[in-house]
Amino acid sequence: MKNIILFFAVIVVAGCQSLPPPVCTAIANIGGQETTVSIYGVRKQANQTQYYAGAPFGWKWVSATNFTSSTCSK
Repeated sequence: MKNIILFFAVIVVAGCQSLPPPVCTAIANIGGQETTVSIYGVRKQANQTQYYAGAPFGWKWVSATNFTSSTCSK
């Protein structure tokens, strides 16, 4: 039983360590509340700046226009 618990603990810790570090943060207005979102990448696509946003955006490339402000340099 201890081996099974240890196995799952190692899996959980290993999963957390695979996340890239955030490059900046941005503020989005979601449901009428300001929410700070970690940004993990910035790119230009078709003359539009996009952020690779974590939760609550579900780890997707999102247009920078969805955010009211950010600390990103691009």
